[in-house]
Amino acid sequence: MSRWTRGALVGAVASMFLVACGGGGGGSSTTGDSGSASEAQAALIELNKDEDSASRAGSRTAAIDCRGPAPAEFGAGQLCVDTGYRQESKFSFANWGDYKYQGDTFDPSEFVTLFGAENVCVNKSADDCELTTQAKDRLELLNKQVAGGRCEGMVVMSALLASGAVKIEDLKPGATAVSDLDPNDPKLINQIDYWWATQFSPQVLADTASIREKGVKAVLEGLMRGLKGGVFATMGIYSKTSGHALLPVGVTRNTDGTFNVIVYDSNLPDILSKVVIDTTKDTWEYLEGAVNPGQAQSKWSGTSGTIELTPLISREGNGACDFCTDSSSSATKVVAEMIPLPPKDLFESLFEFNPN
Repeated sequence: MSRWTRGALVGAVASMFLVACGGGGGGSSTTGDSGSASEAQAALIELNKDEDSASRAGSRTAAIDCRGPAPAEFGAGQLCVDTGYRQESKFSFANWGDYKYQGDTFDPSEFVTLFGAENVCVNKSADDCELTTQAKDRLELLNKQVAGGRCEGMVVMSALLASGAVKIEDLKPGATAVSDLDPNDPKLINQIDYWWATQFSPQVLADTASIREKGVKAVLEGLMRGLKGGVFATMGIYSKTSGHALLPVGVTRNTDGTFNVIVYDSNLPDILSKVVIDTTKDTWEYLEGAVNPGQAQSKWSGTSGTIELTPLISREGNGACDFCTDSSSSATKVVAEMIPLPPKDLFESLFEFNPN
């Protein structure tokens, strides 16, 4: 997941996850329904205000309209939600650990883009920028963390492309599918790494924690409602020692009443995978758990507090420069210029979310 440590974690899980897939987001031990984007917002606001929402979500998920066979890529089961995401929507290359492609580390110029020259340069200017001691330390830390894997950045980029918030042709002229994009393009790799870094944003940490605390059933309900409204959100799942980021793209229901959340796993570029959710037992299960490709896959499973969602809007330029020496700079917003963000109203139409 490019989640090295998702902040303070809940429950019996350790306070920090060394999730080789990357950096640090908001999590605990790891990780929606029909309707429009506005309905998705209303449901999430209700979940955040209603302390008993996790238990009530079960009765609502039972009423979800799932009918007809699922597409072949989704496997068996009744179809509940289908975003149209298919193989050509995925990157053709897998997540990677260490350093494999040109441009897959952060450099001073990217730090200027992320945090602003006035916050990270000794001379307060992007021209001939010499990083401050604090910025150098943070740069070194991020480069060590990103070597754990880029799954977080890859699923965020895939969501942005699938939603139309980012255009494929803007990344590679003439490309018609995400699978056409070249991992040897430093621009693409830099953008993947940028979105990987957004998991450290205070807003991401706060929003994912708020959703995570609602329980497995509420996560499923909110996810399904969002996907029905054309809304994408990334999913974080955690084992006792690791974490991973996935992109939910559809949902099916099994004959036993459990649900399959169909996901893009950046470790597995050739298939779509599934997270099985049991709303009666309040549990989830993922049979292909691994931090990076090449590692032995094993069953990851958990209950409430170990599965989360991160709405795309949570990643909109709002990461504070917490390491800046000037106290007035600590509230400075991240400048998202490496890949220009769509207008705020577009993000809100994709996944409006109010954690209060």
